[in-house]
Amino acid sequence: MNQKTILLNQMAANHNEPNWFVPVNRALEGLTAEQAREKTGDSNSIWEIVNHLIFWNERYLQRFKGNKSQQKIESNDETFENENNQDWETAKNQLFAILTDWANVVKEADDSIFEISAHEDRHDSWYSVLANVNIHNAYHIGQIIEIRKSKGNWNSKKGVH
Repeated sequence: MNQKTILLNQMAANHNEPNWFVPVNRALEGLTAEQAREKTGDSNSIWEIVNHLIFWNERYLQRFKGNKSQQKIESNDETFENENNQDWETAKNQLFAILTDWANVVKEADDSIFEISAHEDRHDSWYSVLANVNIHNAYHIGQIIEIRKSKGNWNSKKGVH
């Protein structure tokens, strides 16, 4: 199995193909805007986590495509904000569209790009960066499931394991 195939399998598992864990499309399925907004203490809401995933996936997707990011951030906390004042359905659809775009771009990419450095100031290859993006996505999907369970709005029959 080559690097591209591994990345595509990870991306599919995060997006819409149940595997060892619940993909984000199922993790968000049936969740209302009100439920997505709910917070406990200082923890992020599910909606805020979705905003964060949109921010970082879009940022790296654009970089992978050769586009420079125009948006500067002072703190990672900013990435959890709903910067475009999107409604819940639009936010979910934007995340799903970005994840679909990621898979398409990686599928069409020449294998040599995965060895190229993704950062100007570090030597992280695109393969390493994309593997970490996938791990980051999986981490936050787990948070979403845990929040839903704690709020009593998770149907365990949707789970994989």
